[in-house]
Amino acid sequence: MTIASSLPGLGGGFPVRVSHTDLARFWVIASITISIIGITFISMAAGYGAIVPQLFYFPILYTTYFYPRNGLWVAGSCAAAYLWIAISFVTPDPIVIGGIIAQALLFIVIAIGSAHVIRSPQLKLHAINGDNPEVIRALIRNGENDRVEFKLRTLWSSDLTREEIAATDSGEVRKYRNNASKFIIARALAGFLNTDGGDLLIGIGEDRIGNSIRIAGLEEDYAKLHAEDRNPDGYRRMIIEAVVRKYLPDIFDTASRFLHISFPIVSGKTICHIHVSPAEKPIFVNTGSEEIFFIRTDASTRPISGKNLTDYILTRFVQG
Repeated sequence: MTIASSLPGLGGGFPVRVSHTDLARFWVIASITISIIGITFISMAAGYGAIVPQLFYFPILYTTYFYPRNGLWVAGSCAAAYLWIAISFVTPDPIVIGGIIAQALLFIVIAIGSAHVIRSPQLKLHAINGDNPEVIRALIRNGENDRVEFKLRTLWSSDLTREEIAATDSGEVRKYRNNASKFIIARALAGFLNTDGGDLLIGIGEDRIGNSIRIAGLEEDYAKLHAEDRNPDGYRRMIIEAVVRKYLPDIFDTASRFLHISFPIVSGKTICHIHVSPAEKPIFVNTGSEEIFFIRTDASTRPISGKNLTDYILTRFVQG
């Protein structure tokens, strides 16, 4: 589902995809917030305001959990509504009004504190269980989205012939030749790093036309590695050396902070699960001849440049 919209802070109307999940969450947040405002009004009018403020914690925490950078907006709206309603029904006592203002400010503090905790790379690392097949099955079952991407292989382009490269319709293959598949993996990682993080599953094929998902495993990639590297450790080294070092040099020395690589077995197949934590600074894909900045929007990874890139960096990394 595509909605003509702009990413926060992207002047010029950079188009984004708003998923059904995002729309559902928006209506949940809006419904809960409006309901609590109504309950607050009725309770304040009846003289039971002392038990009401804590209800606002629900939409604030819910929003912050899924959208850490937007929780502050909901907290501000809740604080403004609470202040307006509460002050309308209390006597002009400085102590009482001071308590109301303090409670409203607490909404802001909760949003800021929760966002800080949720966006912590260390928390994300320990919150996942990358080796649990049930977790992976759930990710696969739900399909690709803004936090999940599937790739069938990492090394599919490594042995393409000149004739195959010349005959291809793929822009990546024509440009990056035998390194195209590694570039595509780096692009996916960069998109997650520059947005809100996510999970890259390698060894999974998705047929969007036939609406089917195939668990292929890493066997075909293993076959392209040296015999001693045809195992999870060898594959991990290949990802770090051939993808991260080559295309994402800014995080090579600290890759373990942002990339948690595991090899769960699902349906008898070994796949590579890379859980990506959001970066604290802009990460560019360095191809040697240019640097490209990617972001993740809905189920796709796309580049941005120029003013859109400047505005996004200011919003995501400087102000956020």
